[in-house]
Amino acid sequence: MMASTTSSRLRREAAVRAVAAVLRWLQRHPTPAPEPIYLIVTLKRAPVRRFEHRLRLPHSPFPSISLVTDRLPADLPNDVDPLPASALRSLPAGARRGLVLVDRRLRVPSGNGKAAAKGGRPVPVDLADPAWAESAREAARCVELRVEGGTCRAVRVGHAAMTLEEAVENVVAAVEAAAACVPRKWRNVRALHVKSPESVALPLYSAPGTGGDDHDCDGNPEAWKRAGAAEEQGRVKKRKKSGVGCN
Repeated sequence: MMASTTSSRLRREAAVRAVAAVLRWLQRHPTPAPEPIYLIVTLKRAPVRRFEHRLRLPHSPFPSISLVTDRLPADLPNDVDPLPASALRSLPAGARRGLVLVDRRLRVPSGNGKAAAKGGRPVPVDLADPAWAESAREAARCVELRVEGGTCRAVRVGHAAMTLEEAVENVVAAVEAAAACVPRKWRNVRALHVKSPESVALPLYSAPGTGGDDHDCDGNPEAWKRAGAAEEQGRVKKRKKSGVGCN
C-alpha cells in the first residue's frame, strides 16, 4: 500500500533520468574512492520536534565496509577491509567514503573519529557475536533521515560505483520510506532532489503549488537545460579553482 501511494507521486522515469545524469557526472569526475549520492528531502514545514527515522535500502549505499580493530576475527569476510586501531585517529580516504565499523572495545575519539568519517558516525560492532558480519551488512543497508531544524535534509542513497538500476532502486525505496514517515507524509513534502557532493541537485519531484512543477523532471526540457547549464558552470569553476585551463 505504501509503495502504490508513493508511486502516484514519484515517477520512476524521473528517478531514472536524474540518477543517470548524476552517475554520468560522477564518471566524468572520477575520484580515488567512489563519491556518495544523496537524496535531498525538502519539507513544507519543519517538524515541531526533532525527527529521526531509519530507512532500509535494497542495496548498501556504501562502496566498502571497513573494520577498525586490534584483534582480527578468524572468519573475516572478504567484503570487509580490516584497519588497525590507530586508524581511528585519521581514517584513510577510502574508509571515509564507506561504512566504518569499530570494535566496541575501542574508544572512539570524541572529535577525530566523527570528523574523519565525514558525517558517517562509526558503527560499534561486537566481534564476539557470531553473526556480527551479517549485522554489519544489515547496518550498511540502513540510513537515517534526521531533521533537527529547518526543512531540508540529505540522505545518503548510493555511490558512484553502483549500477543505474541499483541506484534507482535505492532512490525509489528511500523516497517511499521518507514520505511514509515524515509528519503529515506526502502533504508535507515540498520537493525531492538527487545529487552528489559536487554536482548540481537534479529534480525528482515538486509539490503542486509550491513554485515548481511536479512534471519538470520528465516532461519539461527547460528544467533539464537549466540543470545542464548549472552543471557546466560548476565544471568550469572547478577547473579554474584547480588551475586547469578550460580549453
